[in-house]
Amino acid sequence: MTTRATPAADVAPTPDGWARRVALLAVGSFAMGTDSFVLAGILPQIASGLGQTIGATGQVVTAFSLTYGMTAPFLAVVTSRLPRKALMALALVLFVVANAVSAAAPTLTALLVARVAAGLGAALYTPSASAAAAAVAGVEHRGKALAAILGGLTLGTVFGVPLGTWIGQHWSWRSSLVFVACVGLAPLLGLFALPALPLPPQIPLGQRLRVLASGPVLAAVTFMLLESAAAIMVYTYISDVLGQTVHATGGTLSALLLAWGVGGAVGAFGSGVLTDRWGAFRTLLLAVAALVTSLALLAVATWLPLAFAVMTLNGLAGWAVATPNNHRLTEYAPLQPAVVISFNSSGIYLGQAVGAALGGVLLGHAVSPTNLCWVGAGVAVLAGVVHLAIGRRPSTS
Repeated sequence: MTTRATPAADVAPTPDGWARRVALLAVGSFAMGTDSFVLAGILPQIASGLGQTIGATGQVVTAFSLTYGMTAPFLAVVTSRLPRKALMALALVLFVVANAVSAAAPTLTALLVARVAAGLGAALYTPSASAAAAAVAGVEHRGKALAAILGGLTLGTVFGVPLGTWIGQHWSWRSSLVFVACVGLAPLLGLFALPALPLPPQIPLGQRLRVLASGPVLAAVTFMLLESAAAIMVYTYISDVLGQTVHATGGTLSALLLAWGVGGAVGAFGSGVLTDRWGAFRTLLLAVAALVTSLALLAVATWLPLAFAVMTLNGLAGWAVATPNNHRLTEYAPLQPAVVISFNSSGIYLGQAVGAALGGVLLGHAVSPTNLCWVGAGVAVLAGVVHLAIGRRPSTS
């Protein structure tokens, strides 16, 4: 496998083979998307297998998300001079090994350490895969290539999470993580088919942090953190929520997670259309309103058909935020779009970490799963307040 880095101008896109090569990279993001959310569906099995409470076990989601959110911006700087193919190979090896170790973890502590390693692998791979996809596809197909990487993450929630949950429900939670590790092997082999890739532009950490210090940028990232925290606070413990409201287990639980994933796919792709038509402000306002509504309804949806509809709405609302928030962030810092988008991603994962951790603490203090939905709705309202405070700010340079 060639690991030589070349200047961007020396890398010729491959119009005849770019789709196949980008698809291999998207399989990696499919694995990352599955890994990010599959534990929610098998959390009771993990807790039972390790002899822990649901609240304590939920911190495995915190470990993965916190690691990704905290390290991604710094890793981008530290690894900026490393050859891209070698870096992605390292990331996938770390991700695969971490999931294999997670599957064999004898204690919660060992599982938490393995989830930190998996988060590092994801933080290394996903940004590099997006840049590689754009380089391979060339200017003419760059938008499609970037959408494919995001699509891999989305499809991971639509198909990977229900399948991983079904595996965990019918065999064991360890089998679910073996499944994720196996999916991560495919793009590792596919790296051999990639051409030499350019190194990214050198942007010092201090320059990145100065962008974050901008008032509008910091507010938008804070909004993203709160919205993500609200959504994941409930989703992490969704098996308990749905078990209490509609007694969902096994195939029914997998089907409900599939409905959430389908809604997420609609939200992820549809939000781009709405942003172009309505603008980021109105699209985000609609998404937050839908999130508040769906979280509140999850607490009272005791009729199974209603639960399916609410789960679909909840997935749609949760996944409809990243694109319009990226859109307005790039308006705030149009000369450094990659930097502000990376901070948006950190906001998403830090929000997931905060939400999973807070939800676990509340459940550990005798808050019921359905009451957790009301807390999540309250955090989503707070996100809406921040969004309204940001308002329709003009673009800045």
